[in-house]
Parts: sequence; structure tokens; C-alpha cells
Amino acid sequence: MLIYRFKITFEDHEDFLREIELLADQTFEDFHQALLGNLGLDPGMLASFFICDHRYRKQKEIQLVDMNPQSPPGEESETEESEKQGGEVVMNEALLKDYIDDTHQRLLFVYDNLNEWNFYIELTKIEPASDKHSYPRISKSLGAVPRELMATPKQIPGVETPMDFSYGDGNAPPEDLSDFDQIEGGEDYYDDEGPEPDKDESEQ
Repeated sequence: MLIYRFKITFEDHEDFLREIELLADQTFEDFHQALLGNLGLDPGMLASFFICDHRYRKQKEIQLVDMNPQSPPGEESETEESEKQGGEVVMNEALLKDYIDDTHQRLLFVYDNLNEWNFYIELTKIEPASDKHSYPRISKSLGAVPRELMATPKQIPGVETPMDFSYGDGNAPPEDLSDFDQIEGGEDYYDDEGPEPDKDESEQ
């Protein structure tokens, strides 16, 4: 079995470099998980790979999730069939060997589709796999994770974030706002006998 070795850089950060090796029959989802795992990034963020030409001009998108499904829920189609019907290609269906056709293939990995952080990827070597290693494998790691990637994540649409309605740190809930005499500048509208009658009504 052959492996692909990719060199990965990030935008204009010259001190950032990763090299990753994957088996030819592994998927782009394997690639995605290995890269995010190494960088400690949020797997719930929208992301895409793009097959590019030698100038990194985008040619084919491979998405994390299908944003425009062609088939009814519960019905899955093969990648080739999906492409013929105009459907999107998703990472877990796309094998590397089916999209790598150049010994110096270039790709883009776009993390967080709203901010579009760009990782530039280049295939640098194809060689036999080693029995000593498991794949995917990060073979080189230089430079810290860029700070801008660690911003608050925006989750994939449709994935609900649990809401915590409890009051944190063991603090008691706020005072009942109906107790107006506790509010600065407020007045106690009620005496011990209940609400004060309207003056016009009391004179009648």
C-alpha cells in the first residue's frame, strides 16, 4: 500500500509547518480529523478541502457535510453517482487516491468557512507504507497553532448547543423583582392592608 506525504502551511505564517502521511485509500475525513487533532481545533467547525491547480486555484470542493443533499434522508449514494447528479462530495466518501492525480498535487483546506482560514497543502512524496507506523501520521510539526484559529467556534448549523439555565458558582438566583422597595429609587406601592383605593372611587 502506498502513502501520500503532504506538506501543510498556514497563510502567511512562515514559522508554521506540518507534514502528514496518509494511506492512499484513506478518506479526506481521515485527513481532516488528523489535522484538527494535531492542532487541537474544534471538529464541529465547518470546513472543506479544495482540489487545486498548481497556483492554488480551486477546482473541486470536498465538504465536511453535504449542505445540499440530493437524496432523501436515509438514502445514500456512491460518490460518483452523487457527482453525476450535481450533488456535493463529502469527506467521508472521498478516497485520497480518487482525487490525487498529480505527483505534486496541491490542495486547500479551509477551516471555519465563515472566516476562511486557509491551509496550503502540497503532495511532496509517494512511497510504500511502513509496517512500523500507523496512519494518518504527523511526521513533522513545527510552529505553534496560530492564535486566530483559537477564537470562539461557530458550530455546524443544526447542531444544538446545550443551554444551561442554572446559576453558576452556586450563587442564589436574583431577588424577586416584585419586591419594589428593594429597587433603588423604587417605592413600596402596597401597605399592610393591600393596594390604596383610587381617590375618585373613595369619594363616591
